[in-house]
Amino acid sequence: MNKRHHSYLLTGFLVLALASTAAGQYYQNLAPEGYSMAPPMQEHLYSETSVDADSSWVEEDTTTGYQTYTIKKGDTLGSISKKFFGSTQQWKKIASANRITDATKIKIGQVLEIPTTNHDKGQGVTYRQRTRYISSPPSTAPAPMTSLPLPPVTQSNDAVLYSESGLPQIILPGDVRKRSRTDDNHVTFNGLTGLVNTFASYPLGENLFSTAFGMTWNKITRRDGQRLQNGEDGDYWEFPILLTYAGENFEVAFKLPFESYDVFAPLTYNFRDGSDSGMGDAQLRLKFSSQNDDMASSLGLGAIFPTSDISIGNTETNNAWEVFAGLSSKRKEGGNFHLNGGYQAGDGNTNHEGIFVNAGFEYDPNDSFTFMGELNFYNRINNGRSTDLVLGMRYHVKPGMSLTLATPIALSNDMFFGYDYRLQGLLQYHY
Repeated sequence: MNKRHHSYLLTGFLVLALASTAAGQYYQNLAPEGYSMAPPMQEHLYSETSVDADSSWVEEDTTTGYQTYTIKKGDTLGSISKKFFGSTQQWKKIASANRITDATKIKIGQVLEIPTTNHDKGQGVTYRQRTRYISSPPSTAPAPMTSLPLPPVTQSNDAVLYSESGLPQIILPGDVRKRSRTDDNHVTFNGLTGLVNTFASYPLGENLFSTAFGMTWNKITRRDGQRLQNGEDGDYWEFPILLTYAGENFEVAFKLPFESYDVFAPLTYNFRDGSDSGMGDAQLRLKFSSQNDDMASSLGLGAIFPTSDISIGNTETNNAWEVFAGLSSKRKEGGNFHLNGGYQAGDGNTNHEGIFVNAGFEYDPNDSFTFMGELNFYNRINNGRSTDLVLGMRYHVKPGMSLTLATPIALSNDMFFGYDYRLQGLLQYHY
């Protein structure tokens, strides 16, 4: 009885062990093929695949949550958004996740957090997937197609605008035009390159045309060296048209002035000079330059052709010729000096007989303004002498275009129609 009881008990234990083993194998066969749980990983999104050379199974870990992206040349937040989300409209989400307030200030090499789900940083969940690897016979891949690389979305100096409504980005091309040195060269009131009345020894540029329109006004305060009395008055106006062509080391300038005199002096001279206006004497000048990186010198010839439109004053309108020379510095920074002079000669009692000397200094504090100072000395045999201190400013409207304003102040003036000061303006454009 006891032996039979023990044999039954032993048989029961054997049956239970066999049943447990079979149940474990049956449960393993019922598990979904390809998935097994893995503990959460406190890392950013990554994908890791392990393959056993002797096995036909592949294991891959995938984490959902945040992932990173390193900015490359040509990337924008819009293009990165399209790369991960299929649309440029999610650029604000990327900017918010990385605390970016200015979307145009991202840098190459900067690492961005890409929020692909609603999880916070470091809170992703990792799934491990096992899939059966089925080998296939080797195949010959076609040769890669040769194509030119696509240009980057933006350049480094492009401005990128984003719409508040999430519309695609708008890319504004940057201004790559560099300012040339000839953009700062402009003409004087006689048509040659220079300041106000002092010309420079270098030309305007190479193969450049210039057109300028000017205005000069002064109150006539002296007649034939004598100051007008109370009740007497006079005005002088000049409106010059200036045309200039510049080559590599020379330039040609043409000046055609329109002049107007209005003088009333009955007390001083017991008669009225009256009014007179018309075309002034046309002037043509040719200047040759020799220059290097630091200095320039010049030599020129001029011719003056009378129009005989104006007869007021004590001189006649006869032909005259002119010879002049000058020196100029060409420093790239700071200011530059200019010194020049010339001699005019004519037939008879002409207004242009005599000499002139000009000294000027210019300073460019920035690309928009040029400040100028000059001393102009004239000694006309038939028209008296004058020395002017000129203060001027030139505003560069755009490359090649400028507006010049100046005030010559008479330090001494005993010309036939003398003045105390003048106002001058010149609008010029070269192309």
